Amino acid sequence: MEAFMSDENKEKGPGIAKSYLDFIDTNVLFKKPVSCLFAVLSLLIPVQFLFQIIQEEILFSKNVKLIIVSILVLAVLCFSGIFGSLIWLHRRIKKDEGPKIYPNFRRFVQTFGEWAGTMVALIVFGTVLITMLVLKDELDLIISMLPFPVSGFSFSAALFGPVAGFVIIIATMIFLFLLDPIIWLVKKIWALIVRIVLFFYRCVVKFSGTVEQNTPVWIGAVWLFSAAVVCTGISLCCRIRVYPNMVLFFAGVSAIALGLAMMAFLVIKRKNYDA
Repeated sequence: MEAFMSDENKEKGPGIAKSYLDFIDTNVLFKKPVSCLFAVLSLLIPVQFLFQIIQEEILFSKNVKLIIVSILVLAVLCFSGIFGSLIWLHRRIKKDEGPKIYPNFRRFVQTFGEWAGTMVALIVFGTVLITMLVLKDELDLIISMLPFPVSGFSFSAALFGPVAGFVIIIATMIFLFLLDPIIWLVKKIWALIVRIVLFFYRCVVKFSGTVEQNTPVWIGAVWLFSAAVVCTGISLCCRIRVYPNMVLFFAGVSAIALGLAMMAFLVIKRKNYDA
């Protein structure tokens, strides 16, 4: 019956609503919440300016030039906000980098630099140029409502926007270019630490009579921690000769017992697993 329509038919509707629901179904709001937030903030910039000019009653004033400038600046902010939101949409939200942390972080930094540089270039250049050409008075009022600080209204200030935006994008690319070898070096050092931990663990377990293969990293880390606890206990016990103290003695004995207990637990657990 028509009253019991399938879920598939219920989801069919206008193109905008269907696209919106399809976007929610991708779970991108949970996977990339920060990117979605910046995309929304881009669209809120012209909304904030609209609220400000309404609050200041600029649209209802008798100054025609001020009204024209406010409308033109609002148009520039709307264009910039939509453009900035599309940058996040195509560069980050629709781009799937997988579960790996560094590729996602790298893509986020790249998108943020491109978004910030583009927004600064468009907003500063457009607003300063429009205000300077149309409006001669009440410049301070427009300056106070802009999302970016502007030192003044002149051709040099208008050109500062594209130049600053270009510098932001280039600086982001240089940062990522320098970050890649650093991350590569960190990965190599981490792989070396893992090999050392596994080698230490296998040597100890082999000495105890259990042959170990494909050892989890956390087990090797526990072995290293246990050895460090035992060494600390021995060091505390040795200090008693120089500084006689019962607290140091009990602390040293407790550390040695705890370290040996953790080692014994890992060995017994592994032997039971093999049996």
